[in-house]
Amino acid sequence: MAGRVEAHDAQRVVEHFHDVVVIRSPLAARWRPDSKGTLRGKDDVLSYYRDGLAGSPGLRFSLVEVCRGIDEIAIVYRTDQDTVVVESLRFGDDGLVHEVRVSRGE
Repeated sequence: MAGRVEAHDAQRVVEHFHDVVVIRSPLAARWRPDSKGTLRGKDDVLSYYRDGLAGSPGLRFSLVEVCRGIDEIAIVYRTDQDTVVVESLRFGDDGLVHEVRVSRGE
């Protein structure tokens, strides 16, 4: 997915998400304060990703690690601003992402 984000193609990122996906992110809390950090539904997530990518035209990051669990993966990367980020994606039985939790280093 890293290449997809860096290509600024939000649609390709969310094509693997379930229609009722839930995302919890500190950036969502900052950029969409009414959300309190939780976005629900593929359309809202797509809009959020598009806005975020449009606001970061030079977005680049370095992959640190991908960790696999039973029904989830955690992607650890470092942003171009040297912030460590962990994105945990939980999959449903349908193989689609149902939940994303984002944690950011200080």
